[in-house]
Amino acid sequence: MDVRTLLYGISGFLMPFIPRLLAPPAEKAAYEDEQAFLWAKDIMEKLKPKLKQRQSLKEAMQDAADNPSDPDAQAAFRLQLKKIIETDDVLAEELGRMWITMSGYGIAPDLDKELGQARWLDILNRHDDVLKRLEMVRLLRAGVTPEKIAADFHTDCKYLYRVHAAFSQNGVYGILSGSNIRCWLDYMNPDDPVVRRLEMIRLLRAGTPAETIAKEYNCIKEYVYRLNDRFTKHATTGILTEDDFQRYRALNPKTVRITSFNLHGTHGKDDAQRFKQIASELSANDPEICLYQEVINGAGIEETSAQIAGLMTKTTGYYYRTHYSYCHLFMDKYPEGVAVSSRYALKNPQTIDLNKGLTDGVRPLMERFSSASEVEIYGRRFVFASVHLDHSPEAIVRLAQAEKLLKSLDSIYGSGAYCTVIAGDFNDVEDSPVITYLMEHGFVDAYRSCHKTGGNTFPSQSPNTRIDYIMVRGGVKVHYAELILKDPSLSDHTGVYAVVE
Repeated sequence: MDVRTLLYGISGFLMPFIPRLLAPPAEKAAYEDEQAFLWAKDIMEKLKPKLKQRQSLKEAMQDAADNPSDPDAQAAFRLQLKKIIETDDVLAEELGRMWITMSGYGIAPDLDKELGQARWLDILNRHDDVLKRLEMVRLLRAGVTPEKIAADFHTDCKYLYRVHAAFSQNGVYGILSGSNIRCWLDYMNPDDPVVRRLEMIRLLRAGTPAETIAKEYNCIKEYVYRLNDRFTKHATTGILTEDDFQRYRALNPKTVRITSFNLHGTHGKDDAQRFKQIASELSANDPEICLYQEVINGAGIEETSAQIAGLMTKTTGYYYRTHYSYCHLFMDKYPEGVAVSSRYALKNPQTIDLNKGLTDGVRPLMERFSSASEVEIYGRRFVFASVHLDHSPEAIVRLAQAEKLLKSLDSIYGSGAYCTVIAGDFNDVEDSPVITYLMEHGFVDAYRSCHKTGGNTFPSQSPNTRIDYIMVRGGVKVHYAELILKDPSLSDHTGVYAVVE
């Protein structure tokens, strides 16, 4: 006979007779002729030696006699009886034979009712650690104070809360382990106020009563509901305070990160891996604006700057969009141009002609255009233009293109832009007429403003000349500048990176 059936059979039968069995002899005599009472006496005779040995069994039985209708008293007696039956095989066998005999006479208490009224942990193995953790969670959600639960299970409140958080996140699977129980909060700073608020919301949505959450986080339940409502309406932004915004601004000052890179057309079958590496390194620098040259778009090739923008979007979580402007054919086959890529909306994107109407009627060797766009950042108007100036041996051509570009930018976007950035492959050195002209018109060479020497960008295999620039004009100052994307397998140019504040 299994222990559970014997336990609930014997205890269920014996329970009504316990007050009589423990009564004085004179009161017992009144029931001597009842067969059921005689069976109860026989069971008690089997238990008497144990009553002398186990004070806990004696106290539990007396408590059941004094409080016969108290489920806690009944459960305590049942638990002590279970301990004896599980550890004394001889007694279990004797009681089993008696129960079979009694059953033959129709003695059969309603086990379903008995089991239904019992504490679930008494029915199962109360030494099972997972069941203990489940009971801790149940009690916490039922409103029992954390301090009492921790004391009853010989642990501390911190562990109790960790068990509860792990269960709310992954159910029973979350609490299968013991000391290694983990939830997402353990891998972060638990004292961070935003993280704590997110955990409170998660617990509430996982079914934890607001009262339990309020107790753990030392607040009132109305605050928990308020957080949840604000999160529902406005996501994370809805639960941020002014202090949070100040902390964010301290970590993220009002800077704009800009990069310029010549993509060097197409490398054929190597492009997929190449673009992935470019996007990965760019994403590590977290630029808001990328200005590209030698961008391919056509002849069976998806716009290469758009490919990189897509990879960066997946990597950073920011949506990068691009504006491409065609210039000429690369290797007499692939449509090549320049592009502006931004994680802010591109406003009034333009393709500016740098071929016609140049000073003194000069003409470039190849068709050249600039890709330009206005972008609003921190409520300010920024204008960005990507250029790939002509490679003519006559410096006057590039100077004329710069003059045409500035006039066009002022005509299209006006002179009130907070900041204007012209960047790209200038095909000229830093003391050239084109660079001098831009500096005379208020532009600052970003790299040179941070470094007195160095900055060569071409050829990337062994850079010996500087022809790639980020030129900045307006109400900003260059905070930082560096060369990036130096791997020669990526391009024959090195990239330029600048942070303006």
